[in-house]
Amino acid sequence: MKIVIIGGGVAAFEAATAARKQNETAEIAVYSREKVAPYRRPALSGMVAHELEDARFFIKGTAFFGQERIALHLGAEAVKIDPATRTFTLATGETVAYDKLILATGAHPFVPPVPGLNGDKVAVLREFSDLEDLRARLDSGNCRRVAVLGGGVLGLELAASLLERGAAVTVVEAAPAIMPRNLDAEAGKLVMEHLAKIPGLELRFGAGAAGWDGKTLKLSDGTAVECDLVCVSAGVRANIELAAAAGLPCGRGITVDDSMRVAGYDDIYAAGDVAECDGQGCGLYNTARAMGKTAGINAAGGNATFAPEATPVRLAVLGLKIFSAGDISGTGEGGGDVMKYRKLFRDESGKLRGAILMGDVGEALKLQAEIGK
Repeated sequence: MKIVIIGGGVAAFEAATAARKQNETAEIAVYSREKVAPYRRPALSGMVAHELEDARFFIKGTAFFGQERIALHLGAEAVKIDPATRTFTLATGETVAYDKLILATGAHPFVPPVPGLNGDKVAVLREFSDLEDLRARLDSGNCRRVAVLGGGVLGLELAASLLERGAAVTVVEAAPAIMPRNLDAEAGKLVMEHLAKIPGLELRFGAGAAGWDGKTLKLSDGTAVECDLVCVSAGVRANIELAAAAGLPCGRGITVDDSMRVAGYDDIYAAGDVAECDGQGCGLYNTARAMGKTAGINAAGGNATFAPEATPVRLAVLGLKIFSAGDISGTGEGGGDVMKYRKLFRDESGKLRGAILMGDVGEALKLQAEIGK
């Protein structure tokens, strides 16, 4: 049996290693468009400011793939899939055959359709090559003022790294509140007050980008931000183009069941940010890991089921420590300040359904385990 995985992220890695554990004799190959081995993508934001040793950045060293008899092909971009012949074609023209195919092609940054945001003074941070590009821009000394579009977790992490690199940073967020899905109004207000005191950091919430001419970022409320570079951190979109062109069923992602099998195909699976299971996309590192493991086991002849779990949000930058998990709608019990905030949200029966911790997050694992029990 030949199992082939297209993609180079954590879902692809987990799929390959799970397939090997399930099947000792299968031929397993990974084809990644990126030129570096699978790595921990969440680390990219911090690496704008700090180098990270290979052991903490790469999921495993390249020797691991040889030991596990997983053929790792880097810089190998798939451009066409032919499900009828069980083959796909690389950009080089080479054709690769498979018995089982796992698509883990990930996602790309969403850049809002704003005039000027497709220019050369716009950066994103999704892949290792993006990190190299952003570092080079900062090293040039021509990016002293940077606007970050997006005030979510990744946007704030990027802003923190840019500040460490000596840039003045303006965070632009169309939503009126910070992290509204992860913080209640009280906690959000405390975080905004805390961030407003950080030197070199400016917050522009409640107004989105309306235009960019390379020097001035115009906002939807009529104000403007003068800057040298715009970094977009406004979410991602699944890389479904390859699958859609092959006729595979796609919505926002490739449609799969809870075995990660693509609807209507017994020999094709999808996992990670490109997959859509039960109408829901992925978008989270640990979810991608679980999807990849499920796809790998099943492609190798096993029987595994993906069970989505509520993944908590954690943020530890700019003097903040935040943990948020579960359903935080409605009224909660507790409060505090930004250095010691604890609020619990319970259902009518008294069971814990959500929690927010700030500052002291020592209870995080305990509360996470309790939610929904």
